[in-house]
Amino acid sequence: MYKTKLIGFTLLLWLFLGVGAYAYARDDTSSTATEQLRPVTSSRMKGVDWVHLCTSQYPEILWLADENVRKTEEGKDSLQGAYSEQLFGKKFIEFDRTIMTLHCLGLILDGSDKAYQEFTQAQPEDAKLSRKSFHKLHIQGASLLRSMPQMSELEVIQAMEASLVLGDIGKSEKAREIFKPYGAKAPDHDDFHEEVMQILLKHPELCPTFNRLSSAAKRLLSEVDLIHYGHVTHMEGGPRMFSKLKQSHLPNSSPGSLLFDFFVHTCDVAGALGHVNNQSSLVYTESSHLAMQGVLESCQVLGHPHKTEIDAYNAYLAIRAGWLGLNADDRTDRALTRMGAMLRLFTPEEGSILKQAVLKLSPEIQTQIIEQLDIRQGEELMRTPTYMPAVLVNLANNPDLGSSKEERISQAVILGLPFIARVLKTHKQHLASLEADPAIPLNFNQAAGVAKTNPSALNGQYTIDSEGNVRAVLKAL
Repeated sequence: MYKTKLIGFTLLLWLFLGVGAYAYARDDTSSTATEQLRPVTSSRMKGVDWVHLCTSQYPEILWLADENVRKTEEGKDSLQGAYSEQLFGKKFIEFDRTIMTLHCLGLILDGSDKAYQEFTQAQPEDAKLSRKSFHKLHIQGASLLRSMPQMSELEVIQAMEASLVLGDIGKSEKAREIFKPYGAKAPDHDDFHEEVMQILLKHPELCPTFNRLSSAAKRLLSEVDLIHYGHVTHMEGGPRMFSKLKQSHLPNSSPGSLLFDFFVHTCDVAGALGHVNNQSSLVYTESSHLAMQGVLESCQVLGHPHKTEIDAYNAYLAIRAGWLGLNADDRTDRALTRMGAMLRLFTPEEGSILKQAVLKLSPEIQTQIIEQLDIRQGEELMRTPTYMPAVLVNLANNPDLGSSKEERISQAVILGLPFIARVLKTHKQHLASLEADPAIPLNFNQAAGVAKTNPSALNGQYTIDSEGNVRAVLKAL
């Protein structure tokens, strides 16, 4: 039985990596297509008219156009032109991001030269996603359209769109009010999303987008929380990040659920800075593509019956360390590799900056960083902390910390790593004394906001509340 599952898992990965490409079907004339709404990603509408189509077909997107949405504190807003500003007269970051993920899905499924040019137009020439890599993405997406059991191409596209629309539902206070009576209460928005998907299987009427899906698509969306790819990509946690995937072996899920989930996550990443640019992906560059393909390779490791989560973790760490010119077997380099992954660094030159910067810290602080960031078996937290990368990225992008990229990366090490290590140590102490709930992950989002506006505050005191939120204590003026 296990061998059968393993063979199926391997064949699906083989299919996802490029075998059996199919064109993006825009003119499906099946009976299913006539009974259901057309995917918004196949519409020829543009600009605000297209956004109106998205919100009318997927009303949950409007839940993100609210002052109380829990926005991610990473990146800076665009000065003007965001769709939320055009529609509502004010900027709603998570609304713009969700719209952009749908736009990126459409461009990838299109796959044409024109779509590639639009997808990469705003990317710097030295980092631009290659035409070959964009084509590979298109092949992966198009292959999925005809590889999902008991689902038409139209149903798969609709499931992709619905997954993107509902992916950040946990950031909406309105959504939290709706689903709270049904038991959804997790502080972490990813955990909340997982709770909601299970609730919707029994109460699909609570969510129009979910309710319109076919039964096969509903089941698929309830099965896809197998692994948090973003956590793995940026090495936010340790081997435990792979545990759910390892334990599942996909016995109760649709054969293509893992690959569907990975592709949707790709589109989510591509649209992450939709509040900065609503036409071209600023995030999904060539290096981002390579990193995500590396994540897929590390997941493949678990297809071997004798490999464990540690093997998968070390496989990905070795890939990232190799790009940075670091030693995957050295404890300091392993900690710096994690930081490099969080900072989206990829070159030996950048790895050298990290090594030189950490040497400016005292031996005591260096030891603490190693203890907290080079995770050994049995030492890791039950839940992966969230938004640690946002703290480091915001420091590295803060113009007050240096005029050059090298200076800012160095300051991200000097200010960010000691702060993160101190918080992790405190949290472990709270867990040991039963002052913290091990099921609630640390959330560095508030601290990431401080890294943008008052980075020196990371040298001072901080608090961790009952929901895991880490807050730097700002001194009164």
